[in-house]
Amino acid sequence: MKTSLYIHIPFCKTKCDYCDFFSIPCGNASIPDAYIDALMNEIRFRAEKNSVDSWNTVYIGGGTPSLLSDDQLRRLMHCVFELSDGRPTEITIEVNPDDVTVQMLSAMEDAGISRLSCGIQALDEKTLHSVKRRSSESAAFSALECIKSNWHGIFSADMISALPGQNEECFISGLKDLVSYSPDHISLYSLTVEENTPLGRAESSGALKYDYDEADRMWICGRDFLERAGYRQYEVSNFCRPGMECIHNLVYWHLQDYIGVGAGGTGTVYGRNTVRWTNTKNIEEYIKFWQTSNINAEKIPAQIELIDEQTQAFEFFMMGLRTAEGICGETYLERFRTEIPEKIKNAFHEWDSRGLCSIYKKGEKHFYALNKKGLLFLNEFLEQII
Repeated sequence: MKTSLYIHIPFCKTKCDYCDFFSIPCGNASIPDAYIDALMNEIRFRAEKNSVDSWNTVYIGGGTPSLLSDDQLRRLMHCVFELSDGRPTEITIEVNPDDVTVQMLSAMEDAGISRLSCGIQALDEKTLHSVKRRSSESAAFSALECIKSNWHGIFSADMISALPGQNEECFISGLKDLVSYSPDHISLYSLTVEENTPLGRAESSGALKYDYDEADRMWICGRDFLERAGYRQYEVSNFCRPGMECIHNLVYWHLQDYIGVGAGGTGTVYGRNTVRWTNTKNIEEYIKFWQTSNINAEKIPAQIELIDEQTQAFEFFMMGLRTAEGICGETYLERFRTEIPEKIKNAFHEWDSRGLCSIYKKGEKHFYALNKKGLLFLNEFLEQII
């Protein structure tokens, strides 16, 4: 089958105060070659187990994948390519601005990377320092200059609104600076203060007073700015120039198969018996198990979840309604062998009457989508249709 591949690199030099993703601070230590060997063995095993003959998209995320050495990335991509008939449509790698050099960009292009996702997050020193971000303001601008002059693939950047101490003027100024470098794609996230992070603990203790209403307002200002600058909001947090959507992320939003590898990596293969796995987050355990090519499938250190049809149906709405296109009634019928329930159709019509939803036809297909206003209340809509 043709599917997508997610590769998790769970190493960071330091961990930002807001980060709730699985990653391990490693300081100045290198990523172990043994981890790369384990990754390649897992990729080969899961490709064979799932009858993969080609990759649709590949996404290398983290953590900080730009900590991979040139040789490690080359070996990893060689493994990916040897299992695929033809090149994937899109190959993305995440990078930290501090790591960006002309040599690194050249090595990534030589390895086959076609899409660069750079975690800018903010473009002023005070804001970056407030969350212990490794990148400095000067490093971020240097990275943007380097990418603009030397990168020949697709360029995406991440930004976060309403970081501690950040006001609207500073935030919009950063977006203006970013847009001046003409990225093809921008992911704009509103800060989420997660409980088990330094920011979450600061809020719980009262050391941090966070204004969520102000955060929402700031994000909306950022969204409106990006749209005026020619970036279309095609998903809740994602904006792009025409034709520059992230194909790999569309795999998740459309509930398509993807193989996830690496410590903490998650994959899902849909079907009559849909299986989702999440690998162990114990890196030593992960390496020890996958360091050999002689794999006992029954002992893989991973949490296995069987996704029933009811859960899949809810995820169909939860993920599909994140997109500007919304969900398709005919796709639902084909996938679940039944029409969209009347309760949910009624909810769409109710939200349409409130100016929060769009019900439209594309060719012979019927679509339901939350509009720009409605997307702000996605969770409320999902709670209504449960």
